[in-house]
Amino acid sequence: MKKLITGFILLLLSVTFLPAQNTLYDDSRICSIKVTIHPDSLAWIMDNVLSDHYFMAQFIFDDGENIDTLENIGFRLRGNTSRYARKKSFKISFNEYVSGRKFQGVKKVNLNGEHNDPTLIREKLFYDFWKKAGMPERRTSFVKLYINGTYYGLYTNLEEMEKEWVTRVFPNNNGNLYKCTYPADLVYLGPDQQTYKDLQNSTATGGRVYELQTNKSQDDYSRLVALITALNHAPDTGFIPLINGILNVNGFLKTLALDVATGNWDNYSYNRNNYYLYDNPATGQFEIITYDPDNTCGVDWMGIDWGTRNCLSWVNNTMQLPLAQKLLAVPAFFDRYKLFLDTIARRIILPDSSFAHISLLKQLITEAAVADTFRCLDYGYTIDDFHNGFLQGIDNHTPYGILPFLSTRYTAILNQLYPSGTGDLDGNNRSLLVYPNPTREAVSWQMINTSPGRFEGSLIDHTGRVVRSYNGETTPDQLQQMEFGDLPPGLYLLRIEQGGSTHTKRVIKL
Repeated sequence: MKKLITGFILLLLSVTFLPAQNTLYDDSRICSIKVTIHPDSLAWIMDNVLSDHYFMAQFIFDDGENIDTLENIGFRLRGNTSRYARKKSFKISFNEYVSGRKFQGVKKVNLNGEHNDPTLIREKLFYDFWKKAGMPERRTSFVKLYINGTYYGLYTNLEEMEKEWVTRVFPNNNGNLYKCTYPADLVYLGPDQQTYKDLQNSTATGGRVYELQTNKSQDDYSRLVALITALNHAPDTGFIPLINGILNVNGFLKTLALDVATGNWDNYSYNRNNYYLYDNPATGQFEIITYDPDNTCGVDWMGIDWGTRNCLSWVNNTMQLPLAQKLLAVPAFFDRYKLFLDTIARRIILPDSSFAHISLLKQLITEAAVADTFRCLDYGYTIDDFHNGFLQGIDNHTPYGILPFLSTRYTAILNQLYPSGTGDLDGNNRSLLVYPNPTREAVSWQMINTSPGRFEGSLIDHTGRVVRSYNGETTPDQLQQMEFGDLPPGLYLLRIEQGGSTHTKRVIKL
């Protein structure tokens, strides 16, 4: 009996340390991560920003319902330029000092400080768009980070892209995964694998340009060399079947379309940077996956207007980028790319739907973001900058607010795809954006690409009766509000007359 009781007590103790539920990437809540580390170790980390050495620490995860504690985790800095930021980014390794250990199914997590984004949501928003587009999901959430009891601020919690991620998103997880960083242009340098292994990237901590993340002991680059050879040396007459055999062409074209639609220039097709290649054994084809998409939705460091940049000539032709240049030179592939762009514009970044999602993200993080004093240290962002960053540009590298950027980008893509309006299902409605649509209580609307001036507005029900009318002054990108709460469910027509033009939009009241 004594042995039975002892065994039962041990079983209870073992259960206590198991997380009750998987909430690490629950993006409907903001969980807390609390790291306790020796002060000397933390000081060394902050003084040696290029080091990838993990220091031992305690990890506590609090999801608001359950608290889990892990001793002897590894803790270090991560990132490239963010290592020099005052609000730094961190990596946590659960198996650094305890071999094989995982927390809620993962061995590592990445905590990004988003120090150059006044809204703190751009990276998370991109991955939400990415998932909605049906791409291989990288799980993300927001967390509050505490180190030795000090609140370090709101962080984006990003799933580590290694063996566990491959296992989760692909049916066959035995393939090689390559992390590709600047200047990973996929230009042919000869048949020798070692040539590509010896290429060093320009990140702060260095490393291979094409860095193998899985099957490291084999260190086999033969298939990567085969892909690069096909891109650069396939004969014109045999290029299409050869490239279709070794690359998921549709996956690349959709990836490019999503990057272009969100203004993600720090990618392969503009900056030869920030992508993964997975050699999928299930298909025999390489998959391309975008990562590190914090320079999106209007962020700029080059003096380029990413909101209006032509989606049909996006690729940076001052560089050799054969993956983009060779594929888009094939008329059938270019037409397919345009179809992906059309769909992503109308279904993913469409302001009618994306603005409502952005509003929910802002509502979720506001309290934690306002309390985050570390986000102010690099660019002096104020609380007003946080709020205004959704609606307007804040500084030279964020000349767009997120909402105006998506409005501008949506309109620019459709205008560039259909310069005469042919094929455009919305006609002149490109200048009138309404969100959320459908709605239950209220909508916001705005005019874009129009001149300032007075407007006459009316809302018409399905019988043709005007149920709302009003007038006023509006400027491009200015938000206007309209209440729907007292109206019965149904289909309505919003009509705005301004400067001799009439703009209409269908609105559904739920």
